[in-house]
Amino acid sequence: MAEYLSAVVARSHGRQMEAAARKDWADELKRSHTRTLDAPTWLWSGTVDLVAVHEAAYLEHCRRYALHPEGESQGTILVGSQM
Repeated sequence: MAEYLSAVVARSHGRQMEAAARKDWADELKRSHTRTLDAPTWLWSGTVDLVAVHEAAYLEHCRRYALHPEGESQGTILVGSQM
């Protein structure tokens, strides 16, 4: 799970950069790769928040499917601070 989430976060972060900056950043990550948990607090908090929002949206999707298994669209799923 951690590897998957780190890939999602890295991909999202990388998309916000110009190509040259993205390459430099990726090279730095490869040089600084570690197996210890030394993530900055902001990154850890953001990742936990992302997992929570994703899980809430998935569970809401499952609830709606259980109520309407024929596949009827039931509108927008609200998550996080939108709820």
